[in-house]
Amino acid sequence: MSIAIIGSANMDIAARAADLPVPGQTILADSCETGPGGKGCNQAIAVHRLGAKTRLIAKIGDDTMGKNLLAALQHEGLDTDHIIQGTDIQTGIALITVDRKGENMITVAGGANMTLTRQDIRNHYDFLSGCTCLLVQLECPVVAIASALKYAREEGIATILDPSPVLDRVVMRDLIALADIITPNSSECAALTGIIPKDAATAQQAADILHEMGCPTVIIKMGALGAWYSAPDGNGKIAPFQVVPVDTVAAGDCFNAGLAVALKNGNDLAKAVRFACAAGALATTEFGAASSAPYLHQVETLLNNSHA
Repeated sequence: MSIAIIGSANMDIAARAADLPVPGQTILADSCETGPGGKGCNQAIAVHRLGAKTRLIAKIGDDTMGKNLLAALQHEGLDTDHIIQGTDIQTGIALITVDRKGENMITVAGGANMTLTRQDIRNHYDFLSGCTCLLVQLECPVVAIASALKYAREEGIATILDPSPVLDRVVMRDLIALADIITPNSSECAALTGIIPKDAATAQQAADILHEMGCPTVIIKMGALGAWYSAPDGNGKIAPFQVVPVDTVAAGDCFNAGLAVALKNGNDLAKAVRFACAAGALATTEFGAASSAPYLHQVETLLNNSHA
């Protein structure tokens, strides 16, 4: 059984520097690298590295960037049969700057990602058949994502919504009602609910609002504070893993990938969230977006060596 991902696929151009620039400032980078990125692509590579069969729907251009991205995904071992290669459109590009503390700033030119249509999703409905779970994010047009969520619900496929970037609240309310699990980080949680999760009490207050919007399971990624989960059969906190971060770019994507894989493997929610936290933590210890995704043996080692 496969895990399906529908989302963005970019080529990332990532520069590392001592500090992040302020408006109007030019800085010199220590190094620069290119590689696969975009939340959909990041999640797909992470799911694959964690040992689960992966299916990815994304849209790229037929330009040089697109060809390089397709080759990189194939080299990783992913099934690219459902990558849509449009004509006369530019492959998505992300411009990333990471400082020596691991903080980042990102500018994305969505390109082909923003041309994904409802019909594109309908043309690939067959790829969802037999999948246990669908992961979606919001770096593609909302009509396409909503179509996928609706189809998955009709087919009884579990859905995980990463609400990033947060859209208009009315739109978000409709999407949240279609998801089985929502996984906002602290800032996204604040944008959706007006509550900044700082502890168990505030995290649960925010989760209750998201439950009222129609999502039965809420998992809030709280960074250095760990994660909070709230579901019909209980809630709880998962402590953070102690790692030395160098780059936080794809931590949330690896978290969601870990969550999907752990649930697919039959773990209960608490164990699945702990597995997800470990995957997300390990992603911060490597530079890059998709390239920072950990492998299954690395996650297992961290879990076995930690009392978190």
